[in-house]
Amino acid sequence: MSFEMVESLVYLTLRKSAEVVFGLLLKKFWEWAFSDRNLKCSSNYLKMQLLILYLDWVLLKTPLKSLPPYSEEDE
Repeated sequence: MSFEMVESLVYLTLRKSAEVVFGLLLKKFWEWAFSDRNLKCSSNYLKMQLLILYLDWVLLKTPLKSLPPYSEEDE
């Protein structure tokens, strides 16, 4: 066997090993990302963000005249 042939064989072996390892890591990541616990947490986070956006919109829409007057005695 020539040196180029051995070098090529090593390269192909390393490349295939890297593909297999990357595939396994990707599979584990997708299993983790789409687990029930993560989906529930993401769902709750999204609901909270929507609530915050809605409250922000309502507060920006409310005219300042309709708010009660502010006094330093209220503190």
